[in-house]
Formats: sequence, C-alpha cells, structure tokens
Amino acid sequence: MPANKADLQARLSAIHPGDNALGLFFTTVFSLVEQQAGPSALMKLRTGELAQDFSELRMYPVKDFLQMIYQVADLLEAKMGSPEAVFRACGEYSITRYNSGPGRFLFNVLVRGDPHKLFSMAQIGYNTAVTYGRREYQVLSPKSGVLRANGDMVPPAYHEGILMGSLKVLNIQGRARARAQAIDRVEYDINWN
Repeated sequence: MPANKADLQARLSAIHPGDNALGLFFTTVFSLVEQQAGPSALMKLRTGELAQDFSELRMYPVKDFLQMIYQVADLLEAKMGSPEAVFRACGEYSITRYNSGPGRFLFNVLVRGDPHKLFSMAQIGYNTAVTYGRREYQVLSPKSGVLRANGDMVPPAYHEGILMGSLKVLNIQGRARARAQAIDRVEYDINWN
C-alpha cells in the first residue's frame, strides 16, 4: 500500500516559512535508496528539486525532504514491508554516519555511552540540523526516558529510527515508540537493556 498522501498533505500544511533541514538528511536517504534499490531507483527519485547537488552542511526546505521520504516509502515499501518501516530505516540510516569520525566523539566522549546524556542533548543536536521544533527529554528510570517533540512535522517513525540508531551507535539494544499527540507533536518512549 503506498504511503498515505493525506498524511503527507497534513504534514506539509504544518510547515512554516523557513523550516529547513540539513542536506545530510537528503544525501543519506539517497545513499539508502541506492543501497536498497540500485542506481536506477535513485535516478528515478532524483528529479525536480531533488536533482540538484545537495551539500550536507547547507539547509534545504523540509517540504522537499517530506515529499522525498514519501516517494522513498513508495519505492522501498515492497522490500521493507511498510511506509513506516521505510521511514524508520531512513532515520536510522541518517544516524549511522556518526558511527565513525567526529560523530564518534559525541557518542563516546561527550556522552560517555550514556543514553540519558545523549537524549538530554537532543535539542542542541536538532538545533544544528533543523530550523524548526522544540525537543525536551525527561528521565523516567535508569534505563528509560521520554523525548517530547513539538513543532516537528516529520513522520514519527523517522525519529524512532534516529533514536534507535543512536542507541545502536552506543552499542546498546533498545526501543523507541512514538505516541502522536498531534501532526507535529509526539512523545517518544525510549528504553534499553
């Protein structure tokens, strides 16, 4: 079943002028598409606004990102099982780039492998990557917490992937489950072993 286009339209309507995301989110999705479906699928995706060269450190309209990941959901759904699984894979893949290089410094030195420290820095991290939304983390127990996101219109499954990917980079097994409050307001329950 193709990705829900009514949901996409609702998310697009929640965007404000100036809502942007780093090009690295586009380039990691391009890489995932090529890895999972080959160069011809990537060429099919890279048309219109997506045909341009994306600089990973430059900001681009989040509306283009949303439209892209819904197209990617249609391209990869048969292989991954559902649009939500595709969104989750896109989010997780975007964080795997931090498994080496300077990102490793953040995960291993600054947070010392502590998920609570990492997630408490979520707003700082998102501020460097996107121009919209607010995030707040609350510790619930030694191995769980909740991340509250307001003003973020990207599908919750994408952020579940980011959160689970973050745990994997810390070499910790865990889960992140979204509880949507509104189209742009979600609470993410995070727990780990």
